[in-house]
Amino acid sequence: MKSFFNIFWILTACFFAASFYTKTKPPFGIKTICIDAGHGGKDPGCHGTQYKEKDVALAIALKLGEYIKKNMPDVKVVFTRTTDIFPSLDERAQIANKAKADLFICIHCNSACVLDKKTKKEKCNEDAIGAETYVMGLHKTDANLNVAKRENSAILMEDDYKKKYNGFDPESDEGYILMSIQQNSFLEKSLLFASKVQQNLKQTAGRIDRGVKQAGFLVLWRTAMPSVLIETGFLTNPDDHDFLGSKEGQDYMAICMFKSLRQYKDDVEGRIVKYDDEIEKTKPYVPTVKPKGETKKDSITTIKPEKKDSNLIVIKDNKKDTFYVKTVKPEEKGIIFRVQVASSEKKLALDDEKFKNLYDMYEYWITGQYRYTSGSFKEPEQATQLQNQLRKKGFPDAFVVAFKNGKRISYNDAIKMMKEN
Repeated sequence: MKSFFNIFWILTACFFAASFYTKTKPPFGIKTICIDAGHGGKDPGCHGTQYKEKDVALAIALKLGEYIKKNMPDVKVVFTRTTDIFPSLDERAQIANKAKADLFICIHCNSACVLDKKTKKEKCNEDAIGAETYVMGLHKTDANLNVAKRENSAILMEDDYKKKYNGFDPESDEGYILMSIQQNSFLEKSLLFASKVQQNLKQTAGRIDRGVKQAGFLVLWRTAMPSVLIETGFLTNPDDHDFLGSKEGQDYMAICMFKSLRQYKDDVEGRIVKYDDEIEKTKPYVPTVKPKGETKKDSITTIKPEKKDSNLIVIKDNKKDTFYVKTVKPEEKGIIFRVQVASSEKKLALDDEKFKNLYDMYEYWITGQYRYTSGSFKEPEQATQLQNQLRKKGFPDAFVVAFKNGKRISYNDAIKMMKEN
């Protein structure tokens, strides 16, 4: 009987000890972050007129790592690459899994080009603009599937990729359906972090918000933790291209990802913290352009053309936040900047209802679509001002385009030509 009571008290003590340990055990925390800069080495990824995806992704990844190390000393940062090398998609996932990362952040740039099977040439849509964040899942649109196919095509550069990925074909639709059958146990947390990324990119970096989406990315499929793939913007879009290629733009992207990580970490760890540091005080991105020849009178700003052959007078009402352009028919000779507001496979009337209150409407046709612009400027700064106004007035995708002697040219080429002259 005595031995029975001894055993009883020992078991009881063990039970209370276990209960106490459970209650005092520290909650789940974010201790290790794996940052993956997409592509690299022999795989440049997509590209614009000047910048390559592999370079932009790496620059943002390294900046993000610096922010984490400086502001979260208790969090370990693991990179899949810190130089211009080509890790396979499988190796990237293995690095994250081996480090037992609590979150995997994959950084990429987007492209809106499709290969024309007849001409064997790429057909690019320069109107596509903005950032989107993907989590692992079944694509709901062909657009999502195409993004996954483009990013997954990197395996074609790997040796023995069919054996390594169990015969997976990045061009086969069936392969993505089979991939989606495997449930993603980390989907909820992945979506939580992805939503914060999109919110910060919109509010702080001024990016067009294309939302959180799902698609079958091999690199996300093979990671054993919450994982996201961030398409930071389109290198085929002039506005996104220049922003992502600049040090300022890359810094803004890294700041937004860091803010998202800090918010996510606090949510997961059940903390409510109000930060008052330089990161939180970062002002929303505004293009750093200053119009030339600007004179102010009362609430009206008149931007006078600097060149004699320009017949434009641009008037901005500072109090009413309105923008007016007075001009005669634009001169086609030389370099002209316009603000593109829409594109359509069908021809639209320049006085269409959607163009109401727009000035100096202009139509041109390129890559199978009609494009519509507002304004006509000799100076790029004036076009940028109109672009910012139009984005606030219901044209969020508005961006500056350039022409030489009536023919569309890239914005960067136009700027170079102006400097040379």
